Amino acid sequence: MESWPATKGESEREQSAEVAVIGAGVSGLAAAHMLRDHELQVALYEREERVGGRATTRARAGFCFDPGAQYIHGNAPVSDALLLQRFATSELVSIAKPVWTFDSQNRIREGDPRQNALPRWTYRHGLLTLAELMARELTVYTHCEIARLAYMRPGWRLFSATGQVVAEVPAVLVTLPAPEAAALMAASELPPGLQQALLAELGRARYRPLLSLALAWPRKALPPTPYYALVNSDKTHPISWLAREEEKSPERVPPAWTLLIVQLAPDYSRAHWSWDDQALATATTTLVSALLGQQLPAPHFYDVQRWPLALPEPERLLDAETLHRVSAPYGLFFSGDAFTGGRVHLALRQGQESALRLLASRR
Repeated sequence: MESWPATKGESEREQSAEVAVIGAGVSGLAAAHMLRDHELQVALYEREERVGGRATTRARAGFCFDPGAQYIHGNAPVSDALLLQRFATSELVSIAKPVWTFDSQNRIREGDPRQNALPRWTYRHGLLTLAELMARELTVYTHCEIARLAYMRPGWRLFSATGQVVAEVPAVLVTLPAPEAAALMAASELPPGLQQALLAELGRARYRPLLSLALAWPRKALPPTPYYALVNSDKTHPISWLAREEEKSPERVPPAWTLLIVQLAPDYSRAHWSWDDQALATATTTLVSALLGQQLPAPHFYDVQRWPLALPEPERLLDAETLHRVSAPYGLFFSGDAFTGGRVHLALRQGQESALRLLASRR
């Protein structure tokens, strides 16, 4: 990976790739590998410092935790092939304990035995490990936001936020969340009719916000539990997810400490979005105390991650066939969670499917 601007000469940088992938989340990374397997030159452009999107990891105060996606579902052909074969590593672990459920009345029950029988994959030092492994073999430019596209009949010119020409390529794959993809299309120079059609389709997607908190206490304050995590079953609790990071691997926390990941429900997140981090930590501690039936003191450490576009609403997912019917003839393709929801294994599969769609268009 290289931070933009790269050290290559301008002409080499503009002409070296056949496909530009905008966004280096796991969907874009999976697509890039599929395209490279078919001998296409690919460059990925990522506005953030790191790859992975919501499949990321933070390290703070001696703790290592995943503030976004929590694990990767097993028994899924595409992700199993990537995790267990192509990018196999001793860092990969299966979470041993099950996921239980709770309702709006704080009643905790055992979870679905069929779901709990499936592997839940993660990595000893964080879910970001997968994205970093995938990025090693790819050309990835970080700190590089693509702000505008221009169709060149054929091909595409990509511009940075400062108006710099970043690349000229025959094909583009956009893997941004649908609202960000729509903003990019609105700012771009597109063929007549294409912009309106794309904005209409991308505009159908709706996303939910998410406040994700990491809260740490001495382990004596929270005794061991028979579960790894709790998930709200009736969708009416302020908390949607609670998990113990040390159950993923002991390397995640210092000795004698416990770290909870608490992800708040969309409505609660929306209503408390502007609260400062300390107020959120205090309010969330109160919610956790009520759920677990014990009075917890103020956490010794807390961290807050705000995800404004965390999860697409399932009833508003986009249809890939409909979108690509209008975009594919121009060498413009899309992938990401707007088509599948927020699961990592689905994003990996969607990335490969979009790459195959792009490859088919070149025949």
